Amino acid sequence: MYINVFDWLDLAWNAWDKQSAKLPHAVLVHAPEGHGAFEFAQGVASALLCENRRSGGEACGVCVACHWFDQGNHPDFRLIVPEIMSEDPQSDGNEPARKEKRSEQIRIEQVRELADFLSIGTHRRGNRVILIYPADAMNASAQNALLKGLEEPPPASVFLLVTSHPDRLLATVRSRCMRFALPAPDSERVLRWLKEQGVGHPGAALASAGGSPLAALAAAEGESDRLRFLDDLKEPRFDPIRLAESIQGMPVGDAVDWLQRWSCDLLLSKFTGTTRYHPDRAPVIGEIAQRCRAVDICAYLRYLAQARSLSRHPLNAKLFLEDLLLRYRRLVGGADS
Repeated sequence: MYINVFDWLDLAWNAWDKQSAKLPHAVLVHAPEGHGAFEFAQGVASALLCENRRSGGEACGVCVACHWFDQGNHPDFRLIVPEIMSEDPQSDGNEPARKEKRSEQIRIEQVRELADFLSIGTHRRGNRVILIYPADAMNASAQNALLKGLEEPPPASVFLLVTSHPDRLLATVRSRCMRFALPAPDSERVLRWLKEQGVGHPGAALASAGGSPLAALAAAEGESDRLRFLDDLKEPRFDPIRLAESIQGMPVGDAVDWLQRWSCDLLLSKFTGTTRYHPDRAPVIGEIAQRCRAVDICAYLRYLAQARSLSRHPLNAKLFLEDLLLRYRRLVGGADS
């Protein structure tokens, strides 16, 4: 159950419990990516369906409804996610996944299929819950298709829309939801949790992930790759071609993230003498920042932002990375402009 997932989200649960007495039919749950908003919403859904809730509002974990929810087959619950995030319906677990591209969006058909679910009574005579994640994966057409359910929901029906980008939702959708922003997690609990997960340097990992606990954990799994990458960035005349070759096989987006955070720290150090993502490398970042013009760092950050949108499906990953790294080397004075 929720309470046993991330104890560092207790602040969020306490805030939720205080205002859930007058639960609306639709809630927009939002938090920065990697802060556990989806897992929190799962805990809320489980509690709403539980038939023997605890005094603190959490699911009991032992009733029939809780067992069904844990097994993923509660008849009064629907989880709507992009196809790429769901299990392949054509695979039995022993066959390789199908090769054709699976959608990264929540399709309008998925939303329309909710009509039948909403038109019948609940099986357990309790709540009916629809969890949509990430809600911003719905395009305008899918969001408009959802509006009817939001405007005229059946009794005891609750929509949970979870996103890290609430501004990407239509104003008409946002206006029909109660907004619930997850409070920032307690840093001491997060650091303790990361240490329990085997993260060697939780403080540095959390800083490099921008304060996102789940991103810090995921990044820790590839920590050796990231550290080797950063070791090259601190050398003005590193070899971009060799570096791009050395990170072949890892997600291109990871390298873009590393470059963005490193460059953000260059700009921050330029103006304030401090860093946000790499406090352990503040001296070397300060030295590099002194060789750069602030306007050039800003221009490179803008270029990285554009590249970020292409990083999932670059036409040629190696050439894509080489271009980013060559531009970085010119930025820090490692080659003629």
